[in-house]
Amino acid sequence: MASCIHFISSNLPRILLIGLYSFAIYLTPSSTAQSNDSGNSAQKDTRSLVTLQNNGYTNLVIAINERVPEDPNLITRIKQIFESTSKFLYKATNQRAYFNDIRIIIPESWSDSDTYQPIQNERYDISDVRIDLPSDNFGDLPYTNKPTPCGVPGLYIHLTPNYLTDDDIAGKFGDYDRVLVHEWGHYRWGVFDEYPLPGMSHFYAASNGDIEAVRCVLAIPGVPATESGEACRYNNNGLPDANCRFVDDRFADGYTGSLMYKQFLPRITTFCEADPIGPYVGNVHNREAPNRQNILCDGRSIWEVLLDHVDFKDNANPPSDMEDPLPTFTLVKKYNTRLVLVLDMSGSMEGERLRQLRQAASNLILNILRDGEELGIVSFSGGSRILAYLTVVGDDTKDDLLNKLPSRADGATSIGAGVARGLEVLKSSSNGVAGGRMLVITDGDENTAPYIADILNNVKASGIRIDTIAIGTEASQELEVLAAVTGGTSYYHTNTSNTLNEAFGELTRNSQDDSTKVTVDLYSKSVDIAPAARYQDIFLVDSNIGRNTQFNFGYSLDEGVDVIVTSPSGSIIDKSSAEYSKDDRFGSLQIKLEEIAEVGEWKFEIENLASEEQLVTVTVQSQSREEGDEPIVTNARWGLDDVTPPDNQMLYVTVAKGYTPVINTQVEASVAMPSGDDVRLVLEDNGIGADITSNDGIYSTFFTEFGGIGRYSVQVNVQSDASNTYIASGSIVGIGAVVDPDFVSSKQVEDNTQTRHVSTGVFQRITNGGSFTCNSQDDCTGTKDIYPPSRITDLVADSVHIGSFTVEITFTAPGDDLTNGKATYYEIRMGTNFTQLYEDFAAGDNITELHLVEGDLATPKPSGSRELFVIKVPEIIGDFSYVFAVVAFDDGGNQSPRSNLATSTARDYRKPVSYLLPVLVGVGLFVLVVLLIICIVFIACRRSKRTEEDVERSKTKTKVVTTSLPDNGNDTPKPGVNVRMQVEFMEKQAFLQPDHAV
Repeated sequence: MASCIHFISSNLPRILLIGLYSFAIYLTPSSTAQSNDSGNSAQKDTRSLVTLQNNGYTNLVIAINERVPEDPNLITRIKQIFESTSKFLYKATNQRAYFNDIRIIIPESWSDSDTYQPIQNERYDISDVRIDLPSDNFGDLPYTNKPTPCGVPGLYIHLTPNYLTDDDIAGKFGDYDRVLVHEWGHYRWGVFDEYPLPGMSHFYAASNGDIEAVRCVLAIPGVPATESGEACRYNNNGLPDANCRFVDDRFADGYTGSLMYKQFLPRITTFCEADPIGPYVGNVHNREAPNRQNILCDGRSIWEVLLDHVDFKDNANPPSDMEDPLPTFTLVKKYNTRLVLVLDMSGSMEGERLRQLRQAASNLILNILRDGEELGIVSFSGGSRILAYLTVVGDDTKDDLLNKLPSRADGATSIGAGVARGLEVLKSSSNGVAGGRMLVITDGDENTAPYIADILNNVKASGIRIDTIAIGTEASQELEVLAAVTGGTSYYHTNTSNTLNEAFGELTRNSQDDSTKVTVDLYSKSVDIAPAARYQDIFLVDSNIGRNTQFNFGYSLDEGVDVIVTSPSGSIIDKSSAEYSKDDRFGSLQIKLEEIAEVGEWKFEIENLASEEQLVTVTVQSQSREEGDEPIVTNARWGLDDVTPPDNQMLYVTVAKGYTPVINTQVEASVAMPSGDDVRLVLEDNGIGADITSNDGIYSTFFTEFGGIGRYSVQVNVQSDASNTYIASGSIVGIGAVVDPDFVSSKQVEDNTQTRHVSTGVFQRITNGGSFTCNSQDDCTGTKDIYPPSRITDLVADSVHIGSFTVEITFTAPGDDLTNGKATYYEIRMGTNFTQLYEDFAAGDNITELHLVEGDLATPKPSGSRELFVIKVPEIIGDFSYVFAVVAFDDGGNQSPRSNLATSTARDYRKPVSYLLPVLVGVGLFVLVVLLIICIVFIACRRSKRTEEDVERSKTKTKVVTTSLPDNGNDTPKPGVNVRMQVEFMEKQAFLQPDHAV
């Protein structure tokens, strides 16, 4: 026993070391845990008629869609809801605005009433609020279509009849007045939501190092919780898991907040401000929160944006004292389309231009205008004359209208005379001139009175819409004024384009408010075909369309062309087919399918029958496959009608099935310039650069590649990616109100807000976005480097990696000219004072290559690429955050606006070890190991002592045995000898050898 104690005492340091090592293994995380820790570580206004005068909005147009079933109660509800909203708007704007004059467009299909007045200048396509059935299954969410930048109005507010007439459906968004003022903020003033949208972070690192919820006002109290009401789990960077949300204490006092946040909160009655306003002390805007308002409006509060809007700028419409700010309502009834063609027949139109005009006009009469609509025709040169008064279009009138199209061109040009005569035709209608439409087409400059300026006041007062098509570069630069003052669209046709046919189709689509009856363009092209040569091409008919499919071919020489069309199954349509018709009067050939078109790839072949080259135009159109269904439709529009660089010109293209977005499709545009060259553009729906919201079906891009003073026209081609293009069922083309999670309905209301992707299959569409004019002699040439890289709006920084003391920042690379090309270098600034860096980018510390662990400031990636920089920061842990901002430079030294600011907390949020349990367990393990070692040693010592005693006894016995053994000079026992005893003796001898291991 003494030797045992001696062994333990002499080896105690080793025993303790083994115990401590076991304790350390217990406390050390596994390799998986380590990996997880590090892993956590200047646009134009809309064509709206609304103006704000003496605190009252006038000419607010609410349009009920043609397909909405007749319901007098709907009109009653509209009045009640907008009366309440007007009062609330007056309060929310600090008594500066209310609805004074509201006009409601009644569908043509509804019964007549003595209370309905004839429509004036109100139109569905420029209405402020559209009431229509929902598309697909996004339900009755109120929303605003707004693809435009901060401070620029949106396109319209969308409401459904169910939302307006069912309080249980509307209740989940909050009170009507709050919701509609929220949407009015989007639509009229161009502001954005201040709550986190899907896909955005709900929490962020504040400048003091705290983790805060994304909200407009920090004074709004609440607690983090999961959507199921459970406590949130937190990561080592301090941020909660992705399923964590901020639950507002809706009945707390001491705050008001912004109606662009969660409009259903009862304490919120106005908008937040950079400084407190009125009686509210809890209304200070939180510019640090990474919400869309701060990101897209550069940290400005809602009131800061409002005070820069024409409604309130320079103290316009100051607070008033009105006892009852209620609107008056006027009900106007829509009637059939009344269109007058005003056609230039001056000498410059003779030849190919006149032929193309006659082809497009004949197509309009035969295929585009619907039966029951009215058409008049006016021609002008030095004077003007009426070729046809308004005539109801039908099978019995179409041929007469075709015969009245002008066939000769000669004389001077008086556009004003033609427009004045067009007004005369519209006045002859029993419905009056207001609400009529005029399409003015010319290729010349005005050289004879009356001029456009002479009749412009009469046009403004008439309440009509004028669209214009300029043919060639010499057309009057005043032509676009007619469209601008009447809410029309301008188009630009070159001799080698098919714009005339495209524009005629677009104009009728824009006037068609029932989306189930829209005709879509599948193919449009103008081609030169050599003598006796053939031209072949293909196009696609998808499963979404197929009714009333027609092919229109226009040829330029008397000999004409022959056409063969082949269906996907191989069926042939040629000049012997019943569907085939040719009219040499207009140089046109048409093929109308009697049956629904087969789905798949169609082919056509054009043979030039002339002995010289001729220009041939091709247009293919179709309607939805099922009557009453909505086809996939594309619509394009420019942001500006007139551009003087460095104005930011944007192109917007909507791809949707009704109101449901079509996402992940390929959208390309071809821009025809005054120089005769074409520029190709690729549009994106990624929420970057010109695109405001990702995956909303609105594809956008900047245009910066100017090539001379004059007109620019655009044709847009849309092609699906068969495996990746979807109808985003449950989504909307726009931005909508947030749902109140605490609303309890008195009845079961279906929740249709979940997005579901449905493949479109293969499809193609084509559209024309109209034209704009570049007006600067110096800056429209494209020879100057005017445009800087675009502003970075998606800068994100993670928390400081404690240990390596690095921060990762990411953003999307801008271009050389806005989003076109590639920037030359970046400048990154860092600070710890959010306000200082926000107000003065140069005040931040300049990040150089010496601070970078990863990334290259001097080698930006191509526009649209993801940039990653890893920045070394001081080895300091504390209650603060680092703040980062980025600017980009191009090769001409042009600097982008400062990016959004991103914060990175320097606080150590790693979970502290709870030492009580680990220490108790560790000490227990340590004691157990020590006791185990002691026991092992003790047992070994006991065995050793017994062995020594056995050896002594064995020696005596062995001597007796060995004396009886013969000595044969080796250890091999002889037969008959007691081998067991000898083996035991040998084993004991071996045990006592010095090299034996215990």
